[in-house]
Amino acid sequence: MNSRVAILAGVALALTACTTVSVPTNPLQARWNGKTAGSFFAAYGPPISDTAGTGGTTLYKWRGGFAKGKSCTVELTVNEAYRITSIRAVGDRVDPKGGPTHCEKVLDAAGDGK
Repeated sequence: MNSRVAILAGVALALTACTTVSVPTNPLQARWNGKTAGSFFAAYGPPISDTAGTGGTTLYKWRGGFAKGKSCTVELTVNEAYRITSIRAVGDRVDPKGGPTHCEKVLDAAGDGK
């Protein structure tokens, strides 16, 4: 009985040490959640701003993908391990034909392999 309690306590302790990454709810999150912020910024350029968050997180704002009057602005929440835990488009263009948004195309989340 005591060994079971010890094992359960160990498992509970191990689970509390896990880093949580939000469940993807859109193509941007599916593509970028869990990846390093360094790989994002290396591919697309530096952020335009950063703000310290709670629990060691940082909120970065990035803007790019300038083409034909379009641009993409996203906010990335990054944990203390410098991994993206959330990405959210705050300035985007929806495809009137129902295809991927401008941000999804620019940030390699359109799912078409391009």
